[in-house]
Amino acid sequence: MNPLSGVIFDYGNTLVRLDPSARSTRTDYADVVAGPGAERLAAFLLRAGTLEPSRVAVFVERFLEVRERNRGRAERERREIPALRSLEETLRAMGLEVPGEAELGRAVEEYFLAEVELIRPMPGSTELLEGLRGRGFRLALLSNATSGPYVREVVRRMGWSEVFDPLVVSAEIGIRKPSPEAFRAVLDRWDLEPREIAMVGDSLLHDVAPGLSLGLVAIHFRAIPNAFDAGAADVRATHTVTTLDELLPLLE
Repeated sequence: MNPLSGVIFDYGNTLVRLDPSARSTRTDYADVVAGPGAERLAAFLLRAGTLEPSRVAVFVERFLEVRERNRGRAERERREIPALRSLEETLRAMGLEVPGEAELGRAVEEYFLAEVELIRPMPGSTELLEGLRGRGFRLALLSNATSGPYVREVVRRMGWSEVFDPLVVSAEIGIRKPSPEAFRAVLDRWDLEPREIAMVGDSLLHDVAPGLSLGLVAIHFRAIPNAFDAGAADVRATHTVTTLDELLPLLE
């Protein structure tokens, strides 16, 4: 293994996870995150006068449908569709007034608060990041997420605001992993050879496979099973770990 100078981290189920006590019947936690988030979003729009009480239930159902449809489309096309655009699409489809960008942004933040409040650091994540920084590693975060402010708010709450340079979210660059273009948002910022960089993530499809194709050291983090891994079972990571405690000595 070549000496490493930089590490790119995935976000969800790598550095953070939903509170394990959150009881969900779905692998994507939509019943404890998306549903409650849509209800909070509707309440926000109700207070703002955008939504009438009689249409709250219809809005919640429609917004979740649009979000799910756009998620599938973004995954197929590898082009991100931000949550803000899904909200705008829902409002237009219901014949409702679309607020300005600032108001839409505040509404989306309200939607994600249901998830933000349930996010917890993966065991050992803070210690790992501090250890790597102390050893001079460059660190980046590369996340498939439909809201940049949501990811940054979680990072702030974790005390990691000064850790990542750059912090890249698909909603802000318009491109999703596993597209190599998403990784270029980090690689083009660093004056490092691919062999000097490790990609750490829980997804064989989104993290490991593109990392390998770009010549990175691709480390598969398997603490939480990834639903997409079944479609990339033939991908072989450079290394596989099941706890973050294993990473620091490996990266060194």
